[in-house]
Amino acid sequence: MPRRETAARRYAEAAFQIGRADGTLDAWERDLANVGELLDHAELRRMIEHPVVPFGAKERLLQSVAGDRVGADALSLVLLMVRRGRPRAVERMIGHFGELLRRERGIVLAEVRSAMKLEPEQRTAVADRLAELTGDEVEMNEVVDESLIGGIAVRIGDRLYDASVRNRLERLRARLTAV
Repeated sequence: MPRRETAARRYAEAAFQIGRADGTLDAWERDLANVGELLDHAELRRMIEHPVVPFGAKERLLQSVAGDRVGADALSLVLLMVRRGRPRAVERMIGHFGELLRRERGIVLAEVRSAMKLEPEQRTAVADRLAELTGDEVEMNEVVDESLIGGIAVRIGDRLYDASVRNRLERLRARLTAV
């Protein structure tokens, strides 16, 4: 596992444990989401990740940009990561924190690939069916993948449910060439 990934996971677990102990998981979730939004700005990201920029300048910049949008604990964690030379791991840390939070709340993340954007009724039907299959509440991440031709493919963790036309055609081709 790459060093950044390990560091991100450890920082996320530490933040999660603190939030659970203090009963502030919702505040951590909100604050880390705001940090993620801030880091979406390319100029800020370049400044934070640039090794020549002194830490003091990075700290002042983050504090001024964060303002009241990010709580003191979350900002301190991000600054600690920057100080320790791990600014590129901040986004991964936010992602790992989200995974831990979903697990705590009994929510599974499902990546739903479809050939076209799902209509609201279809989205509800897919979410309900996935909830039946998993026994958990489902949070869906939708991706349009025109190569599927039709149908959907769903990945939940390491499980793949593939009901796409492309998959059916590939299975049919394999059966016909095996004859």
